[in-house]
Amino acid sequence: MKYAAFISYNHRDRRTASWLHRAIENYRVPKALWGREGALGAIGSRLPPLFQDREELAASSDLAASVREALEQSSSLIVVCTPHGAKSRWVNEEVRAFTAMGRRDRIQCVIAGGEPNASRREDLDSDLECLPPALFEGGGGEPLGADIRPGQDGRELAKLKLIAGVLGVGFDELRQREAARRQRRMMIATTASVAGFAAMTALAATAIVSRNEAVRQRDLAREKTLTAQRTVEFVKSIFAVADPSESRGATITAREILNRGAAHIDQGLEREPTVKAELGTTLGEVYTNLGLLHDGAGLISRMLSVRGVAPSTRARQYLALGDTRELAADDEAAIKAYEQALALAAAPGADREDLVPRILSGLGEARANSGDPARGERDARQALAADRRAKPASVDVARDLEALATTQILANKLAAAPALLQEALALRTRLQGTDHPLVLQDLNRLGYVAYMRHDSAQAGRLWRQELTSEERLLGPDHPVVATALNNVALTEVEQRQYAQALPLLNRAIHINLTQRSDTVADVVFMYTNLGIALRATGDPAGAVAALRKAIVAGRLHKHRGLAPAMAMLSDLQCARGDVKAGLAGLDEATPIMAHDYPGDPWRRAWIDTIRGGCLLKTGQKATAARLLAEAGPAIRERWPPGSHYLARYAELAAAAR
Repeated sequence: MKYAAFISYNHRDRRTASWLHRAIENYRVPKALWGREGALGAIGSRLPPLFQDREELAASSDLAASVREALEQSSSLIVVCTPHGAKSRWVNEEVRAFTAMGRRDRIQCVIAGGEPNASRREDLDSDLECLPPALFEGGGGEPLGADIRPGQDGRELAKLKLIAGVLGVGFDELRQREAARRQRRMMIATTASVAGFAAMTALAATAIVSRNEAVRQRDLAREKTLTAQRTVEFVKSIFAVADPSESRGATITAREILNRGAAHIDQGLEREPTVKAELGTTLGEVYTNLGLLHDGAGLISRMLSVRGVAPSTRARQYLALGDTRELAADDEAAIKAYEQALALAAAPGADREDLVPRILSGLGEARANSGDPARGERDARQALAADRRAKPASVDVARDLEALATTQILANKLAAAPALLQEALALRTRLQGTDHPLVLQDLNRLGYVAYMRHDSAQAGRLWRQELTSEERLLGPDHPVVATALNNVALTEVEQRQYAQALPLLNRAIHINLTQRSDTVADVVFMYTNLGIALRATGDPAGAVAALRKAIVAGRLHKHRGLAPAMAMLSDLQCARGDVKAGLAGLDEATPIMAHDYPGDPWRRAWIDTIRGGCLLKTGQKATAARLLAEAGPAIRERWPPGSHYLARYAELAAAAR
């Protein structure tokens, strides 16, 4: 296929289509997926190009030949769904043409406005319908896709859903791969308000310190005085209101303050370019710390266009831009910005050697994330060596240790990462306290490494420590707390401590039901773990209900937890005598498991283990014994004695003997 996808849209939705085009074509596929067979053939580092622009069709009675040819050469069709698109003759014709080619299953929707199925609901205005009627012709159902409307998937999650569909890989696997190469960013959403307030406090503190320093040295550096005074005036101005009656005191949001500050910077300080650049870059960093990556990168980029800025300030600007690009998962742009920052900071007369370790640390992570962990490791080690010499017991050393650990994790050198993270954790705990966001991040990563090294007990201890701090920091009902609860419960289930896992899982699910829904992707693992725990504690009916809910959500999101949940349900069905349903479930789960877990031999062995248990119920003891014998080595290699999976395997193997 020449094109990865054809983007079908109404001309009024061009902005959304252009964003999709850029986001998907610029996406760098995680290295772990390179070489795997997908919908486009062997997966590489980039997707093939997308087709967006088409000829003007107003005078034509049919699709232009060039458009039809592009559809034929496109592996997928991405439909931008809005009321305009639903009414568009050409969007509908493109859907019909693609369906006629026998590729209905390769259509994905992006809901960008309106309401799906509004024309079929009495409580909604039919003019809000956003799904083109052609999608449903010939008995077709609504294709899976993404929703970028406010309060829905969000652009980053929507992008990953679409890319997963185009590549033909599981969405959750892609998301997990993205998370694995973004270890440093795992806490950004969980600690947004804390980081934002810390950054705002730092901004004000910097202004005060700058002012005091300037006053003390006013006879020697009049320019410093001017810069400090303008900084203080700026900090005051963003909290000021034109009309005191409009002041909302404690109810004003951090984003409103930032937006006001950004407007002040854009409109003024033309005669003081360095002050403007410094303030704008600092506000851009605050936006970034709040998770507003687009706003942060935009403001920093605008400040880079300010002329007459000192080279030392310019180096800091490129460093800030690199940090923002890295958080936005744009590794190539991050590397470019870091390299520019490094060249400026190390240039003669720049006097910004203090920035070099920070730049190298970020550059190391970006290079590792982009698929070059060896070069990233060299950068991180260079940063660590410099900071150890200059400030041996500092948060900068902790940052470098974390960057180095990330390069080790991404290079699959899991044995080297714990010592680095433990040292970073000790430094941060001593210098920043037990509840600091980066302390929680270190605990999370240590737990992740322990779990990947098959040490569920150690992972559970670390994740429980993280959970305690998160509950104190975020409150007991935060969605991130739900994820932490499930992580701890997972380790309890794997160690057969089912009664201890049950209250954790019930809490996690309750938080999701209260604040999100019963079908969000995160509940797949939660309901699966709950099903295992309920069965083990004597509630098979409750276990069946939980596993069915996991399967519903798993199908909806093409979640990599789908096949494991189906296997668990099949095991339970066969144990309860419904062997036909159990074997049918295994038949469906087998290819899904092979697709979603190609590098985990124990997963296929687990399917064979359960199939052996089901065949025992039908009297096919010889076949069951053979399957169980063949599955044994992979199960024993993955799971230690006393674990849930090895105990269940031993039970079935004993029955076969």
